[in-house]
Amino acid sequence: MPRVAIENLKLIEIDDLINLIGKDLEAIRCALADSPYSKQISAVSQDTLTYSFLEAALLQNYAETIQKLVKFSSGNIKKLLVAFSKKLEVSNVKTMLRASKAQIDVDEALKNIVPVGTLDVNRCRAILEAAKGVEDVIAALHDFEYGKILKHAVEEHGDITDLTLLEVALDKAVYREILEKIEKLTGVDKKIVKDVLGMELDAVNVKVILKGKELAVSPEIIKDYLMPTAFLNEETLEEAIETADVKSMMESLLKIVEFAHPVYKKIFTQILKESNAPLSRLEAILDKAPLEMSLSMLKEHSRYYNLGFILAFLNLKWAEVKNLRCIVKGSERKSPPSQVRKLLTIPDEWQTSQLICRPS
Repeated sequence: MPRVAIENLKLIEIDDLINLIGKDLEAIRCALADSPYSKQISAVSQDTLTYSFLEAALLQNYAETIQKLVKFSSGNIKKLLVAFSKKLEVSNVKTMLRASKAQIDVDEALKNIVPVGTLDVNRCRAILEAAKGVEDVIAALHDFEYGKILKHAVEEHGDITDLTLLEVALDKAVYREILEKIEKLTGVDKKIVKDVLGMELDAVNVKVILKGKELAVSPEIIKDYLMPTAFLNEETLEEAIETADVKSMMESLLKIVEFAHPVYKKIFTQILKESNAPLSRLEAILDKAPLEMSLSMLKEHSRYYNLGFILAFLNLKWAEVKNLRCIVKGSERKSPPSQVRKLLTIPDEWQTSQLICRPS
């Protein structure tokens, strides 16, 4: 826990992060040279530094942070962190499936690989370079649990062209494993972690329903895409699927979450207010939900060391990495600063969370 507290102190202040928007490669490098990312960035000389390398350095730092926490953990906490890290491995598998189907350049695809676990950059490169299609990627993963999951999904649905079905199968398997590890916990640890993961699962399921409605997907197919349920049970989600539009859907859900954690009401109320906004905007609001819950857990339980503190930190750290990558991409593409700013994930309580563990 002291190690996590120290890492939490190293998170970049939100104002400093926002000030990087619109800066060129050298300015971003200089700003990060005195940050937790300095070790990875200094691995290459200033003259040969590229935008791609900088992105890879950010992902490498996050992977090493998780590995460090796993190393110094034990028992059920360690098992949960290992299961949690599998979300990143699944993300790598998804990247390879999409890249193979779209015939994306290998180097371009590798920009989105998080070097965590056994599916590191070198292993992913070898798979992508040898694969001629999605079938080859699945075959190359035969010695991984993910290969077996994908093979079963293909056999069950008989359709290898719909990557959504394959990705859903991967996500469901990982979330089920995380939930199994949570059940081994006790006391406040179990409650906090269930709240954090529950918010994430509920947010994912609401996103699935919103996207399904946008694409006019049948209710039966939408149900197939849903993740394991949390506070919003299957009956509630089925009722949400049957609603006429976003407004009526959120009004219905707000009645259900009246006695849930306040974060639910905050997120769903915001979606209701912006119910006419594009789907991308509504998804962005939902993407903030797990982070908002993590920050809330930090505020509510900051006086005590608990597992929620670790997961909250990892969510904060991942949001920071995603925001930095967004800024780096914006710099590379010379995107307007206002556009980059809209794409950042910055919950209302971010600044407060960064003060929690700082000395007074």
